Amino acid sequence: MAITGGYISVNGVKTYYETNNGPKSEKGSFVCLHTAGRDTRQYHGIMELLSGKFEVIAFDMPAHGKSWPLPGNRAIDRYEDYSAFVWAFIQAMGIEKPIVAGCSVGGNMVYHIAENYPVAGIVSMQGSAKIKAMNTAYSTTVDLLDNPYVSCQHSHLDFTESLIGRSCPPEAADFIMWGVRQECGVAKKGDLGIYNNYDVTAELGKITCPVMVIRGEDDWNVPEHYARTAMDGLVNAKKVLWRPIPGYGHFIILEAPEIVASLFEELAAEI
Repeated sequence: MAITGGYISVNGVKTYYETNNGPKSEKGSFVCLHTAGRDTRQYHGIMELLSGKFEVIAFDMPAHGKSWPLPGNRAIDRYEDYSAFVWAFIQAMGIEKPIVAGCSVGGNMVYHIAENYPVAGIVSMQGSAKIKAMNTAYSTTVDLLDNPYVSCQHSHLDFTESLIGRSCPPEAADFIMWGVRQECGVAKKGDLGIYNNYDVTAELGKITCPVMVIRGEDDWNVPEHYARTAMDGLVNAKKVLWRPIPGYGHFIILEAPEIVASLFEELAAEI
């Protein structure tokens, strides 16, 4: 297997990352952001498929997977801090032309990152530039993720299963569900706090790099208008590529890595 892992200090946080050891293309290197509460393993399929073509790097955000938490056993809970940490990681790794790809909360965050940092391109999967908590009850649910009387993992099993697309292979669905059982309440609460109070639409015009928007159409939690809210504001992007994928859902990077890897290549051709 081509994937290897290691640690690097990012803003004083011992941060775990994995690379496919792929060639450094003149187009750039892909830097991948996982979904809420999860880790780099979500990108293994894509990393392996692109190992002979592009360098692909994924890393665990603080308090996720194998990365250390912030001081005081905390996770990042502000989107400005999330973007700053991603950029600090890119700088610490010496990545010169980052193409930042993210799914779910990561798919949201790529917009804020591109608004504020000189990336070569971005890929937003199951993301948007504006998502607000629907109601007080949902906000209370997020608060309870780090409550000693609530199981973060078990409270999200049914919800997660409902987001998986009908064409997802059984082994991929099994791993998605296994990922729920490994979530940390502190990390999940931080991510969903960011996810449900996010609006960077005012500065989308600052994005000039190529943008690819991927959406698994079976994801009821991220309807198409979420993606189009972002695309409508990308008036200065070099190119905007809209790629809906029928039959797959919220965890598109695990459900259909072959399709996503080919789309990564398509975006790189625009850089």
